[in-house]
Amino acid sequence: MYKVLLVDDEALIREAISENIPWEEMGFELIASCENGREAMERMKEVTPDLLLTDIYMPYVDGIELARYVNENHPDTKTVIISGYDEFEYAKQAVRYQVMEYILKPVTPSELAEVLLRAKKSLDERYARTKTLKKLQGAYISNRPFLRGRFLNSLLRGNERPESLKDKMTELGISLPGAFFNTAIVEGDDLSPFLNQYADVRDELALFAICNITQELIERQRLGVVFQNMEEKTIIIFCGDSKEVLERQMEEILLEIQENIRSLLLIETTIGVGRTVSDICRLYQSYEETWEVMEQKFLMGGGRILKTELPEGPDNGRAIDVPRWAGRVLQEIKSGTKESIEENIRAFAQEIRDSYANRNRSIIYVQNLLLTVIGTANLIKEKENLIVEEEKEFLNRIYAYEHLTDMAADVIAICVHISELLGEQRDSYGKKQAMMAMDYIKENYMNSEVNLNSVCSHLAISTSYFSTLFKSCTGETFIEALTKKRMEEARRLLENTSMKTYEVAREVGFSDPHYFSIAFKKATGRTPTEYAKENRIE
Repeated sequence: MYKVLLVDDEALIREAISENIPWEEMGFELIASCENGREAMERMKEVTPDLLLTDIYMPYVDGIELARYVNENHPDTKTVIISGYDEFEYAKQAVRYQVMEYILKPVTPSELAEVLLRAKKSLDERYARTKTLKKLQGAYISNRPFLRGRFLNSLLRGNERPESLKDKMTELGISLPGAFFNTAIVEGDDLSPFLNQYADVRDELALFAICNITQELIERQRLGVVFQNMEEKTIIIFCGDSKEVLERQMEEILLEIQENIRSLLLIETTIGVGRTVSDICRLYQSYEETWEVMEQKFLMGGGRILKTELPEGPDNGRAIDVPRWAGRVLQEIKSGTKESIEENIRAFAQEIRDSYANRNRSIIYVQNLLLTVIGTANLIKEKENLIVEEEKEFLNRIYAYEHLTDMAADVIAICVHISELLGEQRDSYGKKQAMMAMDYIKENYMNSEVNLNSVCSHLAISTSYFSTLFKSCTGETFIEALTKKRMEEARRLLENTSMKTYEVAREVGFSDPHYFSIAFKKATGRTPTEYAKENRIE
């Protein structure tokens, strides 16, 4: 129901209008009838009508003066003048005071009803606009944090026009007073210590808590503003009047932020800090550097405050000699221990850190090292296929590593596995070569020309490598195995034939019977003649 206030100094007219209009049916409520403008003004202090019906000529305060009062003090109230004076001056003043309609007496109930219907239509339209506006204002208020964050993101990307900054910041309740500005990113290294304390808690709560703690500390000291970007990372915009004071305050508050998040959430944080700028419109430069400096987290690990200034050093910016490192690692894979493999790969990772290579270049270095090692390890196809599968899995997750240390640990595991497979391969190859050497002895022991060189020539292998390999697989040297075979055959001949000592010697590969006798006695404790007398079968 729209509220109507009727004002006329003639009682009969007030009574006629009051009784002859079906107010409620038309959507109105007649709240009062006043006999002059002064009384109407007093009434309007208590309740504001939606529609004012007033005469012009009245004592104390006339209708035109009342219309002016309504226009100035109750601009949402619609005014309709019902007058017996058809004068242009009155009509002109009525237009000036936003009078909706100016109608002449006498007016019939049906004519007034038509005026009221037009008034209701106008009031309905205004109500609809007001309702829409309130809805929009409510949505604006509820979405203000989002709009605030969107604006700050735009500011940090350098997309805001300087001339509109002040108005937008005022509208969104953002205050960044001062002549110097800087940015920082606060990032939780591992959220699990917080999440593990509660059931069914998602990462978003931990990220919000990091932002909330940071915001309280920053805004308490009025050092700037805090918000979450589209990736839910906590962003700080610092402001201050003095560059030196601001940077000192930043260092103090960032340490306090780390400590509070650690104690309240059990989360370690890494904070990247940009470079201080002297113009709010250059904040994007500081912000870009902040993201760049956060890449140091990959090299240096978490739990740090990272700044744009890199320490000077002989290795800063120097390219890494990956082939040299791959050669060192491969050498340890082939002949070293797990500890020496790990030591070399960790030293390789440290050289990457010392060079301050960015994340992408660091990944390329590690990737090339592993590919070179695998490509030159000389694994047999079956074992190489196993390593290639591990390599594929590693390369699939290579950009997901948070820290170089974690990546290096996986490379160490792959290289240790290569070393184990090479060991198995060597063992298998050694056993095969040893068996072939034993077959060679069995088939050629009677040849006095058989020796280490002849067997290595037969197997196409170096004498030093063969000697080590044969001893590792059989527990004895090649000469010991050859002599053992010859002595076995000599005993068999002495036991089962009537052959002379010199004949037996020649038969088992000794060209010198005397040397044969010495070797036989050393092996059995008796001379060939003594052995034959004791063991020959008649």
